[in-house]
Amino acid sequence: MRNTVLSLFLSAGVALAVVLGTRPEVVPPSAAQQETVYDRVLKAGTLRCGYFEEVPFTIKDPNTGAMSGIAVELAESIAHDIGLKLEWAQSVNFSTLTEDLAQGRYDAICASVFNLSRAGRIDYTLPYAYVPVYGHARVGDSRFDSGFASVDWSKVTVAGLDGEGATNAALQALPQAQFAILPQGSQIAEMLLSVADSKADIAFVLPTVFGSFNANNPGKLVRVQSDRPLYTFAVSFGIKPGEFAFKNMLDISLRQRIASGQLGALFAKYDPSGFFFQPKLY
Repeated sequence: MRNTVLSLFLSAGVALAVVLGTRPEVVPPSAAQQETVYDRVLKAGTLRCGYFEEVPFTIKDPNTGAMSGIAVELAESIAHDIGLKLEWAQSVNFSTLTEDLAQGRYDAICASVFNLSRAGRIDYTLPYAYVPVYGHARVGDSRFDSGFASVDWSKVTVAGLDGEGATNAALQALPQAQFAILPQGSQIAEMLLSVADSKADIAFVLPTVFGSFNANNPGKLVRVQSDRPLYTFAVSFGIKPGEFAFKNMLDISLRQRIASGQLGALFAKYDPSGFFFQPKLY
């Protein structure tokens, strides 16, 4: 009975609007709300990538602007496989990357994105690498020689970078430590410089970051001898949450590259020392 009365009421309202020469206002969803990243990419025929530089995954020649690295060649191969043009849209700002994805400033972050808990603000493709993070201290500092378990962390200052993955891992793993946090926009290698300049005691970075720093600042820092890395991160491309068709498209192509050995060839080319670990499908 209640549903019948409600239907009559609504019908009467529509009829009255017609008599008066007006129509009930219907607000359709905007095109931006309707269009998914998957739809947008296929319609444009272009995959627009955000990126940030991190050897050996994403390397940008300072003179020519040419891009290379594991993530770069992987993204180029995926785009070619799907039949898309690849556009390196812009360098990623870590403080706005989730908003940039949400607003469509780029379709994916085609770089070494650490898989972190980000409260649903970002989603990840299948991992294409696993990267260990080690501690590095000044030469002659013996406090870390017996392993992390024996260190009085309340007397140690850890160099960090606001929003950076290894820094977040250290904050969780070493809550007793003091932290000297650099502002967003600083370079990751500046954490090592903080240790070399005695502004901090230890910094946690990737082996390749330390390798580049050590080549330009030999004899200042050394990798701490621990039985394991502080943390090992899964590395993926980053995408907007809820884009299941887009994620599936990228995941299928990633899976093919892992299974075919193409990803292994990229690791052999850009990581000959074997610092990082490749995913396996079986």
